Amino acid sequence: HTHATPSSRHEAMLPCASPILLGLLGVAVTPVSPAARSLSVGVRTASREPMNAKPSLWRRGHVCMAEDAGYKAKNPLISLLGKLLPRSAASVDVEPQERNPLDEIDWAAPKLRGLSLAEMSARLEAGLSEREWFVTGRSLPELFSDEYAFSDPDVSLKGIEPYSRQVRRLFDQATSRCEVVSCAPVDGSDDCIRVVWRLSGGVNIGPAGLAIKPYVVCTTLRTDPGDGGLVVFQEDQFSIPGWDILLSALLPFLRPMLAPEAPPVDVLQAEARGEDWPV
Repeated sequence: HTHATPSSRHEAMLPCASPILLGLLGVAVTPVSPAARSLSVGVRTASREPMNAKPSLWRRGHVCMAEDAGYKAKNPLISLLGKLLPRSAASVDVEPQERNPLDEIDWAAPKLRGLSLAEMSARLEAGLSEREWFVTGRSLPELFSDEYAFSDPDVSLKGIEPYSRQVRRLFDQATSRCEVVSCAPVDGSDDCIRVVWRLSGGVNIGPAGLAIKPYVVCTTLRTDPGDGGLVVFQEDQFSIPGWDILLSALLPFLRPMLAPEAPPVDVLQAEARGEDWPV
């Protein structure tokens, strides 16, 4: 999810969903920088890195499993794993008889155009802090362009509603959290906002689901000045490599030998502000 000037990889504007499946599969993992072992360095770097720079600290990855709504699995392993997910978001609600909360959202709500980048950033931070839609799917459609998309080399998906429904389908709604560490316009960019957040909980993969080790995600949201400043593209990157996420989820007894889980969100927030970690 990247770039003020889209690369050819992003020009097709075909999207995907949230962060973990590629991590679970260990797909598209870039070399690990020594600095990546420090979450504090990772949070600070993510908040300052230029949008047109190739990230060295964060690993790209996403999660989007579906067989409909414009979803396309470019990787056969992703397609296979998608068959292990519930058929719909409603099927993973705690109380099946209850209405799916996403059905209460007005997906055709009038778009909120004309916000400055700072105003859009503030709206996103407030909305994510309250609704945590990176894991719940309870997004704010008025902030997203009709052309909103997410894509990587392995999966693609188009539209904020399909994205939101697949996110809810993927994550265990009883345990998963999206805790915002920081949300701000990217330095030196006139159209990009970066959200750093702590992911924890579980995913609905397999009959019993999988618990995931808490880690930090850096999400870059690109806005379109030609469409009133609405969010048009998203990219997620992880603070730990995909093979670590995979082993931690499938073989949790190995966690003591792997990268530590992300600190609590208040610790990460203090680090993002440049403060010393609480003792």
